Amino acid sequence: MALNIQKGVLLSRHTTFNVGGRAKFFAEVGSVDELRQVLGFAEKNNLKTLILGGGSNTVFLDGKIDKLIIKIKIKGIKFRDDLGRVFVSAGAGEEWDKIVAESVKKELWGLENLSLIPGTVGGAVYQNIGAYGVELKDVLNKVIILNSETGSVLELRNGDCCFGYRKSLFQDNQYQNYVIIGAELKLLSEPKRKLDYPDLIKQFVDKKPAVAEIRNAIIKIRKSKLQYPNSKIGTAGSFFKNPVVTNGEYKKLIAKNPDIKGRPSEDGKSVKLSAAQLIEKAGWKGKRVGDVGVSAKHALVLVSYQGGSSRDLIHLADSIKASVKKNFDVNLEPEVNIIF
Repeated sequence: MALNIQKGVLLSRHTTFNVGGRAKFFAEVGSVDELRQVLGFAEKNNLKTLILGGGSNTVFLDGKIDKLIIKIKIKGIKFRDDLGRVFVSAGAGEEWDKIVAESVKKELWGLENLSLIPGTVGGAVYQNIGAYGVELKDVLNKVIILNSETGSVLELRNGDCCFGYRKSLFQDNQYQNYVIIGAELKLLSEPKRKLDYPDLIKQFVDKKPAVAEIRNAIIKIRKSKLQYPNSKIGTAGSFFKNPVVTNGEYKKLIAKNPDIKGRPSEDGKSVKLSAAQLIEKAGWKGKRVGDVGVSAKHALVLVSYQGGSSRDLIHLADSIKASVKKNFDVNLEPEVNIIF
């Protein structure tokens, strides 16, 4: 198959923020063979590469991006039963929420709390997505990757991926040659409900909901709180990670701000704060600055209106970080990947 490598593609069309400049080169790949060919083209022409999924967690700078952007569109979904255990395998280019929807239709448990998260399967693994007490790492069995240096396909088990809060091995510069091409998730045929978040507790008081009921509730909650991208408004969902502070730092924080919310982290030695609450208390919720702003629905969601630019968006993010630091002495870290 002949390579279809384009020049000067407008990257705002490939991200949910609707901002960004043009790629020096751009290619979409639907198979491992096509991926190998494009990577070979990059090597031959001494081009830097960047892997792109659904573009729901990415901001490209304005101007020319001096890279070959490779959009992964490798598809395929397959369920299998192995001695009572159920697994679903999916190509990295599959839409994440499609996997969740298919699993729920089959009355399988494990993914329902991760409903309506935008992006692809590859992006979900890369970012270790999470919502309502569940993270990707909790359901992942293995990741299939292509080593771009050798051209070989490898499998990495869950424990190999060094998952953390919105982190994985694949974000480490040392492993930039690992391209995610697929993943296998482990599901349950019997209920294992995770309903200990306030919104879900309210929704299901003294109830044992079916898996589809949980998915529908989470979709309803997310739509009521989060701004979703459309032709006029771009967004990438949560722009910042929820900051993690030590127990001592949290005590100092609530001594001055008693209403600041915190949840114990997994290690028991730290506390995870609500970035949305800090941003809202700093006065940013619903605020518009030119053609960018903060959603009136949720303070953690930054938006770009028609005419907005990545420069404006990054300036807004920096202003919010400085404001939260000044008011609460807490550092905010972007969850969104900013590409230069």
